[in-house]
Amino acid sequence: MKFGRLLSAVAIMGTAAISLTACDPPMPPEVAAALAEQTYTCIQGDSKISSPTAMTDLVAGWADSLTYACVDPEPVMTLTSTDTPADAQMVISEYAPECTFSNSVPFAVDAGAFIYTESDLGTLNLSPKSMAGILTGKITNWNQLAKDNAGYEMPDLPLVLSPKADTLALKSVTDYLANQGITLPATLKVQAVDHLDNTESAMLPQGSMAIVPNSFAVSMGLYPANIYLGVDADGQDILAMADVSGIQSASTQWDSNTSGSSVSVKLNTSNKPVAPEGSDVAPTPYQMIYPVNLYACGADELLPRAIARFLLRLDSQGALAASNYAPLPEAVRIQALVSISKGLPTPKPTPTN
Repeated sequence: MKFGRLLSAVAIMGTAAISLTACDPPMPPEVAAALAEQTYTCIQGDSKISSPTAMTDLVAGWADSLTYACVDPEPVMTLTSTDTPADAQMVISEYAPECTFSNSVPFAVDAGAFIYTESDLGTLNLSPKSMAGILTGKITNWNQLAKDNAGYEMPDLPLVLSPKADTLALKSVTDYLANQGITLPATLKVQAVDHLDNTESAMLPQGSMAIVPNSFAVSMGLYPANIYLGVDADGQDILAMADVSGIQSASTQWDSNTSGSSVSVKLNTSNKPVAPEGSDVAPTPYQMIYPVNLYACGADELLPRAIARFLLRLDSQGALAASNYAPLPEAVRIQALVSISKGLPTPKPTPTN
């Protein structure tokens, strides 16, 4: 079992867990969360789960893990994938599900990305001002992006923006531009569409751009543009990249809030991004992000909570880091784990001599 990422959570608890006995007050939620990293609760039953296509392989792996973890003499707890959200007791989605859900917690991080098809360019940088120009139709030629891409000869060719974009991917872009002080008109050159099938964006004609979820771009091997933020004191480009490091760096700027049985997050750009473990410097945050949430449909029951806790444990997040999504920042994941664990048997510390 992997414990590396647990150390920081345990460190802030000091000797709290060690001092617990049967006569102690209720276990602090942070301690309960840390112990939940090392154990899990099995509740008898099966839950159907619906998830994004880009997460299909991950869900299959987690369902397989459950078949080894929750077996006789433990209660047999299983997870079955379904392509029909209406049949699911659990839904992983960036959009709120159609069901009435009893609780929800962040589960992963996605982002909006400008993908491009231009064979003369190995990489592409876009400043916030250029993004706004593309969205409003003021930028219609690739050579208008020369300032963002010093050292590259930008082609003198028309730049065509795909006329439709996934609503949340596009919103992440427009929200980011608003945070940069850029006001956009009510009408843009791209229309927001909920749950857009992005398949056509995987086959863009030369000279085209589209705004898509970064998870889709990663799954299809497409090229996302970097956010160009100027140059540093050494004259080097400051770039926010749509990779796991840049996206997760931005997610450490989230403010999180627990209300009832749900946890929500919101980007607060005034928060300083947190450097990853083992580093003194946080990567430049790629702030066009949004959460992918885990929802429990119907009445609040222990079975979906137990499965959610299993999925939020340390090893599942390790899998996310190697997938099409970025994992949650540790503080948010722990908060989600504490919230989803309510009502489940409290894990007990391992006895020590």
